Amino acid sequence: MLSLFVPCYNEERCLEDNTKKILAVLRDYKKQDPKFSFEINIVNDCSKDRTKEIADKLSKDFKEIRAIHYEGVKPTRRENLIRSFALAKGDILAFTDADLSTDIIDLPKLYSMVTKKNVVIGDRYNESSNAKRSTKRYFISKFFNYLTKSLFFDFTMGSRDHFCGFKAFHKDTINHIVQYTGVGNKMRSMFWDAEMLVYANRLGYSIDVIPVRWQEMRWSKLNIPRESKIFLYMFKLWWKLKWTKLTKNGFKAD
Repeated sequence: MLSLFVPCYNEERCLEDNTKKILAVLRDYKKQDPKFSFEINIVNDCSKDRTKEIADKLSKDFKEIRAIHYEGVKPTRRENLIRSFALAKGDILAFTDADLSTDIIDLPKLYSMVTKKNVVIGDRYNESSNAKRSTKRYFISKFFNYLTKSLFFDFTMGSRDHFCGFKAFHKDTINHIVQYTGVGNKMRSMFWDAEMLVYANRLGYSIDVIPVRWQEMRWSKLNIPRESKIFLYMFKLWWKLKWTKLTKNGFKAD
């Protein structure tokens, strides 16, 4: 069973149409494989617009859809999403951004590649991918990915897109990884997407990629001043991992 999570913050303009697109793709895949089952979890991350109302209506109208609401102060871009993984009914978990910047048609492929030994991610830099974005967004993305790779990965591993919001994993795998990343860190913001891959790599999981079709949306929520705080978090994590190593019981001095 696939548990798909769709994190939302003020997505009233696109939530209903895009959720129905996701539903259509997964229902079509189920026709091809009758054993396949799925749920769509809309994670309303403290929205201030009509997102909650729309999510509740979708949940009422379609049995495959569930609305999960968080209220109060929005912590970061990913923390409430991570909390929601504990509510998954399926054994395969995936997430995609509500604006569907990543073409949802590739979701079945993402799902089908997951095992207990890997994490599967969309890669906008893959030679077979088709990514359309502004020059500014391209260079910002390349910089963050290059810095992440420089600090945490071996350059012989080839190109990889650490920040694409299109990832899938087995429930046991993500539960294992979250033991190390934790939940509720307000400093890391969008860096959790990369941090979970850092720990996946160190814990022995392979990181497999699929090419994607990706389109930058006009209302993209990337905010550089807000995200700049992750630099300090990245270097703190680098320092921590430099002098410690992972064991079954957590960290110990290297």
